Amino acid sequence: MEQNPKTERKWRYTWEAQSHSPNLRLFLFDSEANPKNHCKSLNVSIILEKSQLLVTWIGSEANGREDGVSLRVPVPRVLLDAESPVKFRALDDHIEVRLALLLPVDHPLVSELVTDREKSAPLVMDYDVKVLTLMGGVHLHCRKCSVRLTKRVIFEFSEMPSVNWRESADNWFGTCCCSFGGISEKMVVKYTNSYACSSGLCLLSATTVLLSEDDLIECVLSDKIGVGRGCDLGRVELGSGRSEVDTESHENGGEVDDSRDKASSVPECCVHDSFSSSESFQLDQKLTLDKKFLLDGFLEDVFMAKASNVSKNVEWIELACPECSSPLGAYPSGCGSNDKPIDGGVRLFKCYVSTSSANGESSDVFRKYTLERMFTNQLVECAKEELSFHVLVKDLTTKSPLFQIIILNPNSWSLTGLCSSRDEVGSTLELSPIVKVLFSDCKSSLVKKVDEEVYISKGQGEELIELLTNASKFLPSSCAYLQSSLVSSLHL
Repeated sequence: MEQNPKTERKWRYTWEAQSHSPNLRLFLFDSEANPKNHCKSLNVSIILEKSQLLVTWIGSEANGREDGVSLRVPVPRVLLDAESPVKFRALDDHIEVRLALLLPVDHPLVSELVTDREKSAPLVMDYDVKVLTLMGGVHLHCRKCSVRLTKRVIFEFSEMPSVNWRESADNWFGTCCCSFGGISEKMVVKYTNSYACSSGLCLLSATTVLLSEDDLIECVLSDKIGVGRGCDLGRVELGSGRSEVDTESHENGGEVDDSRDKASSVPECCVHDSFSSSESFQLDQKLTLDKKFLLDGFLEDVFMAKASNVSKNVEWIELACPECSSPLGAYPSGCGSNDKPIDGGVRLFKCYVSTSSANGESSDVFRKYTLERMFTNQLVECAKEELSFHVLVKDLTTKSPLFQIIILNPNSWSLTGLCSSRDEVGSTLELSPIVKVLFSDCKSSLVKKVDEEVYISKGQGEELIELLTNASKFLPSSCAYLQSSLVSSLHL
């Protein structure tokens, strides 16, 4: 059969599979073709030795001649059931092919076939801490231009707790100041002191690298993407715990008014013991303002902040690389700090920094981190495996809505690319874990339901909107819309 040069590198293939399902589905489409009308004598066969799918048909443009079209689609590394027939059909805007699998794609035996384990490996903070510690000492660089960001080598690394420390202490020792001699309060003070930003210490969260401003070259702090608006510090209650988001949080942009009195009542058991109460109050007074903000959760992971972690008293100032102006991270600022970090610390996002001077080197501990993967992992963690979880993403500075995401399936796998008509070497491509979502920007649709509000910087929001829009093009138009929203995906 003669090959048609017009078809080369024109048709797109997208493989999809679901966890726990022994089926592999292929979407084969071209934006200009109508397979139902144009693909006559359609046939699909598997070439097992080359891990390819051969798709052939006679095109209507042949005008009675016997020449036709043949496309070769690479088959990803899966365990195919060779005895099951290949099911296919031509639809208005795509060709659909279904293959049977011996085992689902997430089965442990199938995982052994994966050669690029780094690509599918989860983002694990414990691994980062261990590897960085074993390296002995590192400099941090801008991932885009490789300029060095740190003044000196960083030797000490520790994990930044992401839980409400006061709440955890109370769960263990009780909320009463009489409990174990106020040990809960003492433990909180110890924690805040031990995890303070200090020169030479690097604190790691799931998405950020927290360094003291003294460890960064001077020009890093001078290159700001945007300065947050002024704030009215008001009164911060000593020893206050993180307040919960109430129904007003949606009306005022999701911010938590942490200036309200959160300790209006005193347990009856504490009335008789003035000494214990006084001791607890003195412990609270030992906490500086930045420590109180930390305990209240307002200095937690800013890469994707929940509404309960956003305070009107803390403004986040974004940082850019002094060499190439690409984003690096952010730091918290407030009244009286003169646009400097409240706690003396700067949060660098792992997707923008590198531990190697050369981009992409295997020695870069953060090479697996991308904006897409970090956002997706945080998104799934918010959803906690709930189906149809609605997330409204807002601008961290203006609090205005950016886009909405509805999680459809957090356990999907996909592979996409462009077809070829050439007889190429056998496929070694692999499926990647993805999260299927519905996506809509807030300019073209009305937000009706929200399960969670999260806040990110405007620049990151715009980049994610572009990623989600492009990912929706990996499906034929008939499969790209649902309930007036785009069907898209994000890589885990």
